[in-house]
Amino acid sequence: MNPLPTVRLFALLAVLAPVSAAVAPQDPKPKGPDKEVADKIATLKDVVLDRKMARDDEGRQIIDDLLIKMQAGLDPKDEKDVVKALDSVFMRGKVRPHDDTKLYYAAAAALGYCGTEGAKVLKNAFESKRFDDNKDWVPLREQLLKYLGRTKDESMVKWLTKIARTDVEAALQAAAGDALGNFEESKEQVRKDIVEELMTAYGSLAEKAGQMGSSNIEAQNAQNRLATLQDKWHSTLAKMTRQNFTTFREWQTWYNKNKNLPW
Repeated sequence: MNPLPTVRLFALLAVLAPVSAAVAPQDPKPKGPDKEVADKIATLKDVVLDRKMARDDEGRQIIDDLLIKMQAGLDPKDEKDVVKALDSVFMRGKVRPHDDTKLYYAAAAALGYCGTEGAKVLKNAFESKRFDDNKDWVPLREQLLKYLGRTKDESMVKWLTKIARTDVEAALQAAAGDALGNFEESKEQVRKDIVEELMTAYGSLAEKAGQMGSSNIEAQNAQNRLATLQDKWHSTLAKMTRQNFTTFREWQTWYNKNKNLPW
């Protein structure tokens, strides 16, 4: 068969185009409740309430399965129920030993994909008396900050900068500063606010650290704190400003010249 002449081919395509558009698939309707999700949530509740804490590996697998379903798309009610179930991992049942926190880590990682609602749960867990200021809980609390940052919930920026500036644990200051790096695509003012807060705290520590003397404990403490947080803070400052420096003096010089200019 001879090919259609060019003119006739274009005419045929022009006729077919509207037809193709008319039969194009529509946006999928909202999903209905997923019975498997409900079943997994019920099992996770049993795991959390198990007084022997013998099923935490099973619980971690359930959380992984729920995360996969969330990423594939769930009915809004199911999403809400999943977040509530993840909240119960932290707030219900016996507190797991600080050296066996796999169930908490799995829940924190999943909440990092849950936006504003996930951020609220992570913040509440961080502040909960169940995981108090005992140093044994610092590694878990670092993870809570890490995944809170991944929610990219800008309403948490002010709170994260407060932790970065004032927490007594250097590791948590570092983790909060690192979490702020997730806002690199935020509007300029959000990024500038983050940089201003970090630079203020950084300058105070740098000044104290520079006052070294044989008996200057405060200076030594400042040096130790800087050693813990400096790399993570530099990484976040670089993301916020699109610059890259390795010392406070360099950051200060650039910031003083550019803080009132567009970034």
